[in-house]
Amino acid sequence: MEEESIISLFGKVVKGDEAAFRLLFETYSRRLFHVAYYYLNSRELAEEAILDVFTVIWQKRETLSHVKEPERYLYISVKNQALHYLRRGYVQEKDPFSLYEIELIPDSDTPEKSLMDEEYQALVQQAIDSLPPKCREVFRLVLSDKLKNREIADVLGISEKTVNIHIAKAYERIAEFVNRRYKEGGIK
Repeated sequence: MEEESIISLFGKVVKGDEAAFRLLFETYSRRLFHVAYYYLNSRELAEEAILDVFTVIWQKRETLSHVKEPERYLYISVKNQALHYLRRGYVQEKDPFSLYEIELIPDSDTPEKSLMDEEYQALVQQAIDSLPPKCREVFRLVLSDKLKNREIADVLGISEKTVNIHIAKAYERIAEFVNRRYKEGGIK
């Protein structure tokens, strides 16, 4: 993303634009994940650090109008959050799969890899199917229909905060499901 675009996007986030915030997260979360992972050597902690940084950005967005280099601000924030975790002594067992890998299945080069990718996708689908009904419905509206949280809240007649909780629970349960199956003997 060009510097002017990120400055404009960050400016919209500061003004409370949820779509801009979502785009900012989608654009930078994977790149920032690598920074956090470099320091923490734990996928789960790296993901948590990213979510913490973006949560703080959204909560304190109105106070961030002074940020002139948003990309630099994001990277420094993630680095500082990772270092904060290290100072606190957070140590975590490394997870074989992360939330970011759920959506990042690489292209298949070989029939064996293609089969493994299909099995993994089937496992993720099983995880989604195992979600509680309302949580599954919210998650599918986000992924399939690409609805905004406010739109989902309106459609389902629930609060936006409840939508956020369902989304967070869905990602957490999917990751737990996949990790548990993987630890039980791999993808079947």
